[in-house]
Amino acid sequence: MFDSIKNTIENAGFGRKGIMKRYIRTFSDNNLQEGETLLGVAAPSDKPTKLLFVTDKKTCFYHMAAADQTNDLKVPNEEIISCKVDNQNGSAVINIETTKGNITISNVPQQTADQIKEIMENFS
Repeated sequence: MFDSIKNTIENAGFGRKGIMKRYIRTFSDNNLQEGETLLGVAAPSDKPTKLLFVTDKKTCFYHMAAADQTNDLKVPNEEIISCKVDNQNGSAVINIETTKGNITISNVPQQTADQIKEIMENFS
């Protein structure tokens, strides 16, 4: 099976792989409940400032470059309405519609975006 977490780290670019590993470790250490599993991670491959974490219980979006946290979103997976992936010359845009707002991440590796969509389709 394709591993979006490993792929997101590998596509983070020179000097950013360590940062992505820390982001993922920090998320896992501070946001996972007992028995909860991190299923997928997505971020733009050119500038990983938007992070999407998908667990078996919730979907979390963080905009790291924002001055405040108003764009951050944590949504139980039952509140995901749809997940669409639009191809853009080898990369993709992930559009997730939720009951609490929409999440959009551009320039995600195509295979990672497809796996995130597949994970989310299994929730419905």
